[in-house]
Amino acid sequence: MSAVRVHCPAHITLLFSIHDTDNRSSHQGSRGAGFCVEAGVSVTAEISEQSSKEDGVDVSSQVKVWDRVESLIDHERESSFYSMYHDIAEHFRDSGYIDESDSVNLEVRLELPCSQGFGMSAAGHLAASEAYIRVLEIDDSVSAACLAHDMERRRSTGLGDVLAISAGGVELRLEPGAPPEPGVVTGFASDAPVLLVWSPGEGRHTSGYIDSLDWRDRISVAGEAAVERLRQGQWNADRWSELLEESHLFAEESGLLAEPERKALLANVNEAIEQSAQADDICACLCMLGVSAVIVPRSLESPVGEDILEQLGEQLRACGLGTQVTRIAPLQS
Repeated sequence: MSAVRVHCPAHITLLFSIHDTDNRSSHQGSRGAGFCVEAGVSVTAEISEQSSKEDGVDVSSQVKVWDRVESLIDHERESSFYSMYHDIAEHFRDSGYIDESDSVNLEVRLELPCSQGFGMSAAGHLAASEAYIRVLEIDDSVSAACLAHDMERRRSTGLGDVLAISAGGVELRLEPGAPPEPGVVTGFASDAPVLLVWSPGEGRHTSGYIDSLDWRDRISVAGEAAVERLRQGQWNADRWSELLEESHLFAEESGLLAEPERKALLANVNEAIEQSAQADDICACLCMLGVSAVIVPRSLESPVGEDILEQLGEQLRACGLGTQVTRIAPLQS
């Protein structure tokens, strides 16, 4: 079979609660809300006619990972970027889907930075799992989403991002778990442009929060209260302003806003917004759990143009921050 390419959107978590006490990874996850963005992870998979064993060493998957500026990431110095893809390859090899006479080559392109609250591990797990399924011509009995969710939980790299990405658009996660069940999620459509902003070198690993008893309690109390309010009534575009309000409240009540790095980032972003001619039309929300924020329209009916966001991005890059304009991703069919 010829090479296959799979693209998966990234995901911005605005608020969440932690549910990981069930010993079944498929039942772990989060309740919460956020939205998917068009920028994410692209994976190209191709079967190579070379043995998956060379001198007794497994080469069933050859992986190359490029970052957002098209630089090949060094395998030795940044092994974490590669290990997740090798784990997926090992799953398909151990399940008997990769013949010993073949190997599968993966080329992974990251369109956003990792460890910044953009759900890039979930997008990578999902895109790679789907690429393997397609290139190996595996039937519908294998779910890329279920596998990606399981990998996320086993590696403690995420909670509900895979469930959120399975919905697309602006999502509300009502029950934790893998899609399509036991996880429950709903979403509504928008294609509004947004500006992602992050502090280079200040990334955060999800496990640092979900494995901390203090953070778990504060995050979950604030997140559960927010979801309980958001789940009342129909989930549609009329709820956008309410979602933004709940995002700001969650950041404060969880204590995540109080961390110095996040506080400094948000101060810089808000200052840039205040100096903009569109200050009344946009606002910033923190992305969970990175040192990052997203600038969004206050109203989905009248979003600001990409050119305005690009200008803001230039101003913020002059302050040493990373930025990228993207759009809210479509609903998944």
